[in-house]
Amino acid sequence: MLHKIGTELRWEYCWDEPMHLWRVEDLGGRLRIELQPRFDKHSKIEAGIMGTETHQVFGRWSGTLVTDGGESIEFSAMQGFAEESRSRW
Repeated sequence: MLHKIGTELRWEYCWDEPMHLWRVEDLGGRLRIELQPRFDKHSKIEAGIMGTETHQVFGRWSGTLVTDGGESIEFSAMQGFAEESRSRW
């Protein structure tokens, strides 16, 4: 079953230290999860004034989700990833 979180999510992590804990939460209180990284697939390309850099971090998600019906679901050690990419064009 799918549940939509229709609000903006707050992401907390350090670009310079991507192997530290990543936290994601819904300001409405329906989602609080953390990613414990195990591997950072880092790529960086510089081409003069253009460039791109990406951290694709793989690890295990744990946290709590509140369903549309109000049920609280806790989970831990769920495999997944998160990423951020920064580009100059």
